[in-house]
Amino acid sequence: MARYAQSSTPKQSLKTMDIQSYFHVPNNYFLSHSVGCLPKTTQSRVTDAFFSPWQSGESWTEWMPLLENFRNKLGYLLGTKAANICPQTNISSALTKILYSLPSAYKKGTIVLSKQDFPTIGFVLKQAERSGFTLKFVEGDPTDISGWADAIDSDTSIVHITHALSNTSHLLPVKSICTLAKKVNAISIVDIAQSIGAVATPLAEWNCDFAMGSGVKFLCAGPGACFLYASETMITQCEPIDVGWFSHENPFEMNIESFRYANDAMRFFGGTPSPLPIVAANAALTLWQEIGQKTVYETIQNHLNHLTRSLPNAVMISPTDPEKRGATLVINPQDRPPLRKALELNAIRYDERQDGFRFSVHGYTPDTDVRTLADLLNDALV
Repeated sequence: MARYAQSSTPKQSLKTMDIQSYFHVPNNYFLSHSVGCLPKTTQSRVTDAFFSPWQSGESWTEWMPLLENFRNKLGYLLGTKAANICPQTNISSALTKILYSLPSAYKKGTIVLSKQDFPTIGFVLKQAERSGFTLKFVEGDPTDISGWADAIDSDTSIVHITHALSNTSHLLPVKSICTLAKKVNAISIVDIAQSIGAVATPLAEWNCDFAMGSGVKFLCAGPGACFLYASETMITQCEPIDVGWFSHENPFEMNIESFRYANDAMRFFGGTPSPLPIVAANAALTLWQEIGQKTVYETIQNHLNHLTRSLPNAVMISPTDPEKRGATLVINPQDRPPLRKALELNAIRYDERQDGFRFSVHGYTPDTDVRTLADLLNDALV
């Protein structure tokens, strides 16, 4: 299936297509790693596709096709079929559904993960210890494949991989890690929450068993529009415990004594859907399809190149190599208060964690804002 994310011929060049004009972008906004900016089409689309059907009494008739639209658009973005995509409320729920759906052969043993994973991952996987799993954290740098090779062995049942680390913006060697998992017949689960919409996420190339993603960040799809991807093999083998009538092969059969799993990834869905997040997500996904994701990827890395060009290596936490980073600049100066004060005085929207200050960029980030931040950082750090 063609992927607009991989298109080499976006409809217009950046010089003629001002991506920013399609979004509500606050001044000096460098927080897309937290919440992506609102597309200008979303509000009218929500009115037309959510509130209007509700008002007219045609609610479910109009709402139901939106789910399949969401799955088709994500499948197009990810280079897979809609049948492999299942909408989810959040990453935690998606991971829980995966864990407790696995065949008996995978319901014990070791779960390999990194301490650099987002905390919710650890919280969910920790609960799996009650079912007989044991957690094993990769030692050392999670971007170094040797650490994964040391951790993954014949006792490994599940390998969890974060594509883009939220605290440092490093990209992990997902394909190589999935290959290690396959060699010991372990399940691979890839978290693409911080990478989808920001860098390429080639699921087919990775050959992963599952992937989980969020719409609230670089996709600009809003909260509640998350998803899981399941490979063909996993769909046929997995039987989720957390089900509902939309997990049924025929949700409208209405026979309380007859449940049959859906023959695609919708078996991971559950009960009655929430159309509102899906409407908002579809508006954003339609927009990205029109713009072309490759254009966005290139713009993001160009912005980061500009920001990092003259910064001292001593403050850098995120990679300077575009092939190894997500969409976020992370820096950690020895003396934080002066930079913190300068950022606040200039109304820069950013956040700060233990690893450092985080500034994310996007295709809609204005060049002027990037130059403003670059000048500020240079004055404070160089």
